[in-house]
Amino acid sequence: MIQKNFHIKLKSLRKSQGVSLLQLANAIGKTKSYISMIENNKATPSISTLKQIASFFGLTLAEFFEDEDNRLHINKEVFKLADDARLIYSKKGEYNLYLLIDNPKLKMKTYLVELMPNGGYEQELKHEGEEQGYILEGKIQLSLDGITHELEKDEYFYFNSSKKHKVKNISNKVAKIFWVYLP
Repeated sequence: MIQKNFHIKLKSLRKSQGVSLLQLANAIGKTKSYISMIENNKATPSISTLKQIASFFGLTLAEFFEDEDNRLHINKEVFKLADDARLIYSKKGEYNLYLLIDNPKLKMKTYLVELMPNGGYEQELKHEGEEQGYILEGKIQLSLDGITHELEKDEYFYFNSSKKHKVKNISNKVAKIFWVYLP
């Protein structure tokens, strides 16, 4: 039997990690509408689907259903990109999104965003929270509510996520951004 408030926990986890319905659906081979139905308690996923969802978030089923208060915070303080970061979304020729610290209990999410030459996020995003980023390499164009800003290495940004936002690499080299999201 599935935990009583599974749908609430799934929605909260997905949003806290900045994952869209479509991203989760594509990652586990389901439709966006099916994931929405699960989150709205109108569909009950199979054990197989539950395992896929948990795995997408880097959890076992036991960890997924574990009481939040019993889950440990971070069990280490120093990390290595190659060993600890997890590629959570990628679009060929556009971008790679790496989750740097993979712990659903943490509210703040840190990412490494790699924008391929002239690549980026085509769709404007708008959601709850706050975001900050530091340009590690390259030159980007950040659009916030239709106002375009150009930033390059060693510059940074901060904005309320309720603004429509998208980002594009405006150079012919890979751009890298250390990106922080607080729901």
